[in-house]
Amino acid sequence: MFNKTAQTRTVRRGFTLTEILVAVGVLLAVVVITGRVFKVATDVTASGQATIDIMQEAAAIEARIRKDISQMSSEGFLVIHSVEVPNNVNILEWQNEDGSQGEEPTLLNPTLPVDATVRCDQLSFFVSNPTSSQVSSVGSALGTHPSAQGQNAFVTYGHGVQLPGLKPYTPEFLDNSSVPLGSPPVGYGHDPDIDQLEADESELTPWRYDNPGLDEDQWLPTVWTDYSSPVAGLYSQDQQIPDAQRYVNATQPDARQWVLARQAILLADDDQQYPGNESKRQYLNNVPSAMSIFSNDARRTGSSSLNGGDLNTDPPVIAYGRVDVAAIPIDQVRGLLLTSRQQGNAQNEIMRRCMHDGDIVANVDEDGDGINDMEPRAVLESPAIFGLPPNTYLGQRFFMKDTVRWPRVERVAPSLTKVDQALVNHALGSSCSSFQVEWTYAEGTGEASVPNPIDGAPNQYWHGVHYSPWDPLLSASGDPEYTDEPWLGQRWFGLRDIDRGVMPYSDFVWNYPRLEPEDGFVNADSIKGKVSAGAFAIDPYAIDREYPTFGDDPPYEEYWATFGLNQDQPSLPLTQGSGATWSYERDRSFAPWPSAIRITMTINDPQGRLEQGQVYQFVVEVPEQARGRFSGGI
Repeated sequence: MFNKTAQTRTVRRGFTLTEILVAVGVLLAVVVITGRVFKVATDVTASGQATIDIMQEAAAIEARIRKDISQMSSEGFLVIHSVEVPNNVNILEWQNEDGSQGEEPTLLNPTLPVDATVRCDQLSFFVSNPTSSQVSSVGSALGTHPSAQGQNAFVTYGHGVQLPGLKPYTPEFLDNSSVPLGSPPVGYGHDPDIDQLEADESELTPWRYDNPGLDEDQWLPTVWTDYSSPVAGLYSQDQQIPDAQRYVNATQPDARQWVLARQAILLADDDQQYPGNESKRQYLNNVPSAMSIFSNDARRTGSSSLNGGDLNTDPPVIAYGRVDVAAIPIDQVRGLLLTSRQQGNAQNEIMRRCMHDGDIVANVDEDGDGINDMEPRAVLESPAIFGLPPNTYLGQRFFMKDTVRWPRVERVAPSLTKVDQALVNHALGSSCSSFQVEWTYAEGTGEASVPNPIDGAPNQYWHGVHYSPWDPLLSASGDPEYTDEPWLGQRWFGLRDIDRGVMPYSDFVWNYPRLEPEDGFVNADSIKGKVSAGAFAIDPYAIDREYPTFGDDPPYEEYWATFGLNQDQPSLPLTQGSGATWSYERDRSFAPWPSAIRITMTINDPQGRLEQGQVYQFVVEVPEQARGRFSGGI
């Protein structure tokens, strides 16, 4: 009998090899695509988070700068120092070394082209704000003594120098048996030997490179500095570091890891001793203090005075980063800037101007004070100091520039002591690869009405800064490349960067000179409708100067703008005959302060999520009480 069930049975079979391979391929494609999508999403999220982190840090920096500038004091001075460093500076210097020993250094910022530049600007000024020292009780562990107090502080913004390889401060309450081998003696800290660097005509900079291929004595020299001994021995550096420990490799990280510092030095003095007395090295026998904010202080008396050939014997502890107090009240800051040497006869020692080299007018006593105006004062008979020839005229600009330095700053304090914690107190930005400072004058800055020397005649008018919006970036006497298009917007002054429309104020005046007056004055209507012009009463060379090189080859670009004590005196008082006062001569030290300051920073992500970082820019108006009565509108 025929079996129908056997004939209708269904035959079952598995996947073929081809089908399996196709399925696996499709699965792999889905996994790869999903992985890429996931990676893109992760990268976008990471970039977004990095941007948020950077913007939060930048906003905090901006808030701090705005607060300080809002409290800016006109009793002191204002300094802007700009430095532009080639990205390959260390490579060029390494190639210039004999034999080019050691491994070739990297670019300062590896994410930028080899021909790029890196900006390391600095901004220094005084603030009026009750302030307390953060460093205290160096001689005990309990911190029972009061800290230093003051109404004014000297603030400097700019990059710091990182030296994490230096040893921590050794507290005084430890005994010698408990001090780790190789540490500083009890009460001492480990600091860079800046005095030795200056003697070697070198400098500790944020881009320093110590070639490991050279002998160690070519690296950074260091010293032990005493922060806790009795006053008579404070800061003595007679305990020399053994040669095996004296030199450290101070190569700085790449620019993306540079720390932006805000170093605030409290101006406080607790006694009536003369400047230079050793009591100035401690506040209330408790807080370590610098004797001055000036590396070269002309107030010292006796054998340490200018007449003795020595401006200051105090170690540069402010640059060491462990001190935040200086024993020089702001009135003595002003006194120093107005005195060229020991204060015995102020009539013969007044530093009348903050001027530039070559601006000397001999045998002219226009204000009748018995001192020839602009005459160089013989501050030194012999020997020379700081590489300056004898009889050098040390003007205000010399001393103002003398206060600006790159301090030591650390990400992590070497120890828990207050002296070491100070190294992190002035860390403001964790990863700032560029810091630029530029300034501007508002329309009309320097405009002044001055008494007419003719009895009964109306006062006369000296025009201020005038901007014509349709003038080119440079006049016909400048670079032809920038004379076609109008220079729209606000003019900004600083280190030359023509592509960004920035130039020294002296260049602006050179391209758009002030309108020379007829019969000694410019009528108020004569400036209207004219081309751009510098203010008649402001001598640009009393304010800023650009230097083509900074240090040795390779060249750097360096710029200084110094704003001294004369914001409000555009004219000189002239005494003649019976004592009638004339005032038609310009005072060449007249320097109204900037109307506004522009900060441009490049903030980087420490985790490397954003390779190029973020550029952040903001403008801060300088308060009217700081810029003076002739500051124009803003």
